[in-house]
Amino acid sequence: MSWDVDLIDDRGHCEGSWNYTHNTSRMIYAVLEDAGVDLGTWAEERPGWNYSNGEPVRRTWWDHLNGMSGPDGAAYLHTIAEALADDPERFRAMNPENGWGNYDTLLDLLREMARSVPEWPCKWEANG
Repeated sequence: MSWDVDLIDDRGHCEGSWNYTHNTSRMIYAVLEDAGVDLGTWAEERPGWNYSNGEPVRRTWWDHLNGMSGPDGAAYLHTIAEALADDPERFRAMNPENGWGNYDTLLDLLREMARSVPEWPCKWEANG
């Protein structure tokens, strides 16, 4: 399973498209939690999600990115990437045991995404 993010300009042109494994998302959640970012929860059930424990499902980090303007999303991604870069030992310890994804490639990918915003209007479209 993976998340998918596209950067779409105001003419509908795709400026960039990225995809990465969910296995490293816990690193991003740790950064957001440390920063006090409340992603909120979904008000209603989402199809295909497991609600067996009765807990509300929190919004994902990519749900938060979805719909942001290019510059706002770039700032969000930059903040995450730099927090990851500030503590590589901590986050490398979170590398998935199955080998699918790792800290270093996630960090490179987030930095690439943040750098990809053009000068013209665009927005982020994300799903997972």
